[in-house]
Amino acid sequence: MIVLVDTREKKNGHILKRLKELNIGYVLKKLDFGDYSFTIDDKSYEHIVAIERKASLTELAGNFAGGKKRFHHEFKRASSHKCKMILMVEDASLEQIREHSYRSSLPPSAFLSRLKTWQYSHQLQVEFVEKSNACDEMLKIFVKYFKKKRGEGE
Repeated sequence: MIVLVDTREKKNGHILKRLKELNIGYVLKKLDFGDYSFTIDDKSYEHIVAIERKASLTELAGNFAGGKKRFHHEFKRASSHKCKMILMVEDASLEQIREHSYRSSLPPSAFLSRLKTWQYSHQLQVEFVEKSNACDEMLKIFVKYFKKKRGEGE
């Protein structure tokens, strides 16, 4: 497996470091959508499955509030390719949204409502992960998806 990393992805040193520790190669390239995807056996999955990573709830709230248009277009492009998108949010939980444990004027009720709307309208899978485990969780998602596509089940 080679992980594809979008060239616009920022503050991902912890992920790149972990890939190196695991001896998993990665390639920096402009992805049409998402921040991460993969290739395996020379077959690219970048238009089949992608992970959009957010470093915090604050970043995600900003996308839902101010940067909504660009964020929406990215997911719309993915949908047009029938690409499975996974939204991975680091060091976050639904409980933290309910408690307004993020820096944004977006109220928790609106945040939760937008998150649910995005899940349904974009067939979006949402994963809350610890930053220290983000890379491992990403790899698990890719392996699971690859096995599922090959008919090997869960």
